[in-house]
Amino acid sequence: MNLGVDLTACWRPRVGMVTVSVDLTRALLAEGGTEEWTLFCSRERVPALSEAPARFVLSPHRHELPNKLTWLPAVEAAAGLDAIFYPYWPSPPRRRRGAPPAVVFVHDLAFRVRPAEVPWQQRAYLGALFPRSLPSAAAVIVPSATTRDDLLAAYPGVEAARVHVVPEAAASLGPVAAALPAGLAPGFLLAVGTVEPRKNYPRLVAAYRRLRDAPPLVVVGREGWVYGDAMELLRSTPGLRLLGHVSDAELLALYQGASALAFPSLYEGFGLPLVEAMREGLPALIGNRGSLPELAAGAALEVDAEDEGAIADGLQQILGDGRLRRRLAAAGRRRAAQFSWERAARETLSILRAQT
Repeated sequence: MNLGVDLTACWRPRVGMVTVSVDLTRALLAEGGTEEWTLFCSRERVPALSEAPARFVLSPHRHELPNKLTWLPAVEAAAGLDAIFYPYWPSPPRRRRGAPPAVVFVHDLAFRVRPAEVPWQQRAYLGALFPRSLPSAAAVIVPSATTRDDLLAAYPGVEAARVHVVPEAAASLGPVAAALPAGLAPGFLLAVGTVEPRKNYPRLVAAYRRLRDAPPLVVVGREGWVYGDAMELLRSTPGLRLLGHVSDAELLALYQGASALAFPSLYEGFGLPLVEAMREGLPALIGNRGSLPELAAGAALEVDAEDEGAIADGLQQILGDGRLRRRLAAAGRRRAAQFSWERAARETLSILRAQT
């Protein structure tokens, strides 16, 4: 079998969907038996996969529009593929005769579930792409049952039998942690996620200001979109340290050095920071929205994500109760062990094979 993977969007910094696309592709190549792989990349090979045992086809374009509208439809039909996997964005809206069966990964439905918190450009792009891509997809993969429900509710014409739940896993952050940033001692609160509205940073900051004898709050996340005054709020709050984007080794050190993860997100299709924190035995506070309760399965402290008082009380409880922290740490490790890229690759490969 000759299988293809679209990685043309993975020139971006390693966050969220890039992590999933790269780590899942690496696991697919390791899991496959006699399959031959063709990886479609933008301008150059994806660095993390540059030595992969695969054929690379390079696009001259960076942006999704020329890749999805013109370049990919031509090359996917001419590559001699038995099936192609689209792990980042959906397949091209118009596919040529002879194009291979497409398996599409839908990470979340934020642009439909919480449209006011998504840039208009993304709403327009995905709003135009999904209704054309999903009907032609041989199969659709989602990372959680919550996202499956969101997808079927938003697109009732998609047959439920074609939608498969394949959970993601913690990012491969490497074997060795870096040193903590200068001036930062273990015991801080940690928040991880792009600065955008659904990450709920203004309520988290308001909750943090209510805490008694609070340790520093460290925020890891690059500047995102529609964030209003959130960036200024993060920069100006006493006790808060905004680090922006960090390396994998630095992120691992932060997970290992924190006292708790503060993740009161308003919506997640999966929630990589939560499973990464649980893997490291870091107690977590989560919002009761989206897939986070499903992902935690009782291994995190769940609060009302829209109630800053509840967020503050939850954080104070974790910080002040050593027995609770130990219980959450142990439960989190057990829960995180249920997710692996090897499992995700086996299930994804089975779906790809079934399309030929």
